[in-house]
Amino acid sequence: MGDLHGSATADGADDTAAPQTELEPSALLVDELRQELDDTNRGLIALHTELETARLSEARLAAIVASSDDAMMSLDPGRLIETWNPGAERLFGHTEQNIIGQAIDGLMSDAACVAFLAAVEQIRSRGHADSYQSRWRRTDRTEVDVAVTVSPMRDADGALIGFATVARDITHQVAAQAELAAARADREVMAERDRIARDLHDMVIQRVFGAGLALQSVTARITRPDSAARIHTVIEELDATIRELRGTIFELGQPAQKAASLRAQVLDEAATAQGRLGFAPAVVFDGPVDAALPDTTASHLLAALREALSNVARHAHASTVRVAVHAGDELLLEVTDNGRGIDPAVTRSSGLTNLRRRAEKLGGTFEVVGRPEGGTCLCWRIPLTAESRARTS
Repeated sequence: MGDLHGSATADGADDTAAPQTELEPSALLVDELRQELDDTNRGLIALHTELETARLSEARLAAIVASSDDAMMSLDPGRLIETWNPGAERLFGHTEQNIIGQAIDGLMSDAACVAFLAAVEQIRSRGHADSYQSRWRRTDRTEVDVAVTVSPMRDADGALIGFATVARDITHQVAAQAELAAARADREVMAERDRIARDLHDMVIQRVFGAGLALQSVTARITRPDSAARIHTVIEELDATIRELRGTIFELGQPAQKAASLRAQVLDEAATAQGRLGFAPAVVFDGPVDAALPDTTASHLLAALREALSNVARHAHASTVRVAVHAGDELLLEVTDNGRGIDPAVTRSSGLTNLRRRAEKLGGTFEVVGRPEGGTCLCWRIPLTAESRARTS
C-alpha cells in the first residue's frame, strides 16, 4: 500500500509537472509575437511620421511654387513643359492647360533659344549650368527681361529625367542698370565737354584774339583805304568768331540733352531756305542761345525765322541774307538782306502781321526797316523772363 501510495505520489507528481513543461513554448511564442507586433507598430508609427513629414514638406514646396512670383516649370528631356506654376502664367500669359506639353522654345526668340540650349548642354556635360539673363516672350509677343536658372532633375539612380527652370522678371533691375549706365555716360560726356570748353577758351580764343590784335597793328601802317577796309572786315569777322566761340563754350557747360538743339534747328531752317533763295544765308549766334530759351519760346523763334526767310524769297530779290540770333536779357532775331527794300505801295502783308502777333504774344516787338545801303533789316525781339535767365546761371 505504501508502495502504491508512493507510486501514485510519484505518478501524481509527474502528472502535475507535465502540463507546466508543455506551456513554456507557447508563452515564449506569444512573447515573441507580442514583441514583433510592438516592433511593427513602432515601425509603422515611424513610417507614418516620415510620410507625414514628407507630405508637409511637399505641401510647403507646393505652396512656395504656387505663391512665387517667379515663373517655375519642369521640362522633360526633350524640353517639353510638364508643370507650370501660377507665377509663370502671370509673367508670360499662358494658362497651364494651354502650355503643358508644349516646347519651351515657344517662349523664346532665336537668340534666347540658343542661350537656353547652351545651359542644357552645360548640364549634360558638367552636371550644372550657370544662371544668365535673357529676354522671353509673352503671349502678346512682347518681350520681358528675365534671369534664368536651369537645374537638372534626376531619378534615384542619378539618371537625368528633365530640367527644372526658373525665370525671374528683372525688368526694373535692367531699367535701373540702364539708368545708371546712362548717368555714367552723361558724366563722361560732360567731363569731355568741359575739357573741350577749356581748350577752346585757353587756346583757340586766345589765338584768334592774338590774330585780331596783329591785324589791328598792321592796319595802322596801311595807307590804302581799300586795303585797310578789307583788314577791318577781317577783324570784325574774327570778333564775331570769338563771340560765337564764347557762346559755344557756354553751351558746352549745359546738360548734353540741351546742347546745340536750337542752333541746329536754326541752321536747318537756313539750309531749307537755300532752295527758295538760290543761295545759303549766313547765320551767326551770340550768347547762350540754347540754354536761355524755353522750348515754347524756341518754337516761336523758329516760326518767325521761317516766315522772315519766306518773305525775303518772295519779295526782296536779294543776293545775300544774314540771320543773327542774340540771347541776353532779350532774344533778338535779325534777318538782313540786300534786296530792293520795302515797296511803299505795299501797305499790308499777312506774313509780317503774323510776325508782329507772335512777338506781341510774348511781350515783344517787331519792326522792318530799310537799310541806307539797300535792302531791309527785320528785327523780332522778345524779353527773356527771370526764370529763363536763371536757367543759364
